[in-house]
Amino acid sequence: YDRSTFPPARMASTLLLIYPGGDGELAVPLTIRHADLREHAGEISLPGGAVDPADASREATALREAYEEVGVDPRTVSIVGALDDIWIPVSNFELRPFVGTAAARPALEPHVDEVSAIVELPLRHLLTDGVISQELIEGPGWVLQAAVYRYAGHRIWGATARTLAMFAAVLSDAAIGP
Repeated sequence: YDRSTFPPARMASTLLLIYPGGDGELAVPLTIRHADLREHAGEISLPGGAVDPADASREATALREAYEEVGVDPRTVSIVGALDDIWIPVSNFELRPFVGTAAARPALEPHVDEVSAIVELPLRHLLTDGVISQELIEGPGWVLQAAVYRYAGHRIWGATARTLAMFAAVLSDAAIGP
């Protein structure tokens, strides 16, 4: 895509939340977007969405969207940083991923108008099991070769895979050290 031919992108934010899962292993909640949505229907994503004029910041957008989509109480989240912005050509969003932590597993509840299910991805999957591969992805009138993660029968691709891969690279670099 030639970004210069697009109108200015709409701002959006997402939350990559890390918390101890039910088995004590660190996890990240992903959503399966409702099949009837206009954009990114049926895809796996991190909780997030468009910046609302009432949002105080892009970080506030990520927290609001996580609350609206999966019921994460913003008061239980500590934002520890942000990853690089990701441009999503098909919807023309400029997505800023925020990384947050919670001391306990949130009471996750999907907002059924937007989210059909929640998938809790073990963090270790990004570093050990989740070898990213290239796959052909087809949509109405298009075919794309993209990097994907596979987990529990789900294909994670697009901006979500890019965000997870960026985060995995940060973790790997931190483990190796200077």
